[in-house]
Amino acid sequence: MSAHGHPHGNLDNPDTTHESSDINVRAIIWFTVVLTAIVLVIDLAMYGLFHVLHNYEVKNDPYVTPLAEPLIRDGKQPEPALQVTPWVDLKKFRSEQDAHMTSYGWVDEKTGVARIPIAKAKELLLKRGIPVRPELADPSLGINRAATGDSSGGRSLPASKPGGGQ
Repeated sequence: MSAHGHPHGNLDNPDTTHESSDINVRAIIWFTVVLTAIVLVIDLAMYGLFHVLHNYEVKNDPYVTPLAEPLIRDGKQPEPALQVTPWVDLKKFRSEQDAHMTSYGWVDEKTGVARIPIAKAKELLLKRGIPVRPELADPSLGINRAATGDSSGGRSLPASKPGGGQ
């Protein structure tokens, strides 16, 4: 061991010293002081602006007569109101729709247009077929046309025979 107690000898290097030119402490202090002053001036300006705008708003607030209708009357909001129980409303809506779809009734009594239950309408449609105006009928459309194209899996679909058979 050396005289200074370190196994590699004396660690003092006389050729290296503290570099006083690396950082300018005075410039950093001035920057911090100027930045703080700018922030304080902006804060005071914003406080003053908010104070002026608040006074302007209070001065120009419209006069509301005490005879004006209150927004909430009898504990109820004016229409349209938000749904409080949407699940109950949905159940009611579906039951009304179901009753409409499964009952007889008039659509327009003056012209003689009525509605029938959907099950009865399907039964009549299967019996009578879909009515088509003759001028719009096209023999190349519908089940008489061969199916072409790809299925969703990319497999080719076999062409069907006219008349709906395979």
